[in-house]
Amino acid sequence: MKTIKQRISYAVMALMAMGFTACTQNEDMAPTLKGQEINATFSVGGMQTRVNTLGNGKNWEDKDKLKVSIFTDYDPGSTTVLSFNGETWSRSGSFRWLNGYEQHTILAVYPSDMDFGKNNLQYDLQTDQSSEDKLKNADLITGYWYDVPWSDLITIPMKHRMSLVTIVYHVGTADYPNMDISEPQVYSKHNSVDFSRDQARGQFVMSTPKGNPAWVKAYKHDDGMFSAIVIPGSYIKDEVFLRFMIGDNIFNAKMKMPTDFEEGKRYTYKLDIGKDKVELTRISVDDLKGWDSNNEEELK
Repeated sequence: MKTIKQRISYAVMALMAMGFTACTQNEDMAPTLKGQEINATFSVGGMQTRVNTLGNGKNWEDKDKLKVSIFTDYDPGSTTVLSFNGETWSRSGSFRWLNGYEQHTILAVYPSDMDFGKNNLQYDLQTDQSSEDKLKNADLITGYWYDVPWSDLITIPMKHRMSLVTIVYHVGTADYPNMDISEPQVYSKHNSVDFSRDQARGQFVMSTPKGNPAWVKAYKHDDGMFSAIVIPGSYIKDEVFLRFMIGDNIFNAKMKMPTDFEEGKRYTYKLDIGKDKVELTRISVDDLKGWDSNNEEELK
């Protein structure tokens, strides 16, 4: 016959076993994000995210594409292209969490034809930007995310990396009646630049631009304007910055003062052209406008 003490002991052990079983079942049932599709918002803060490069950049445009890579220190992960169809995003491949516990790195790059590795990216300036599509394809934007999976909905900060130059020009009608400029070009101090992944700062960091200077064929738009994207760099006073033609005549416009072009900024100039003068005046320097928290597009 069991004593009262033995019965109490068995009862306690039974309760402990039941508790252990419940814990085990809860652990087995605990949700894991491994293999789950990721819904991402690509947010640009105060920077223009593209896409409508010449506008405010508040909305993605139809057929815009991002190349996105996800990996961990021990898993090479995968790379996919995300395409926007005007309303929602679609994927050409997997965009999922690799596991539920390791730090994940997500790199996003626009345009989607850019080649990049886990630790570096090289940007080569496209010197023919004479159409809207060509201008947009020179518009480099990078995104970086580094954290452990904690949700299937995340925000990936994007950063505009080049400088946009916009020229508002006026041709003197008395000097050049019924004539307009042609073949506008903007001078870029460099034609190539490298980026390296800085995990501590959570971003791709631009190295000192390199390569030779280049003339960029600009895109004429909006009846009296042309624009081009250049690699950030430093210009000196009286350096030739613009080149264009009126009829058979070639014209140059020089910088009035030393100017440093920075990442993610738009530099707007007024260009007055007369028979005896070509005058270039800077109007403004702006951070390229971008999405705010009220108009981000969600990846679905």
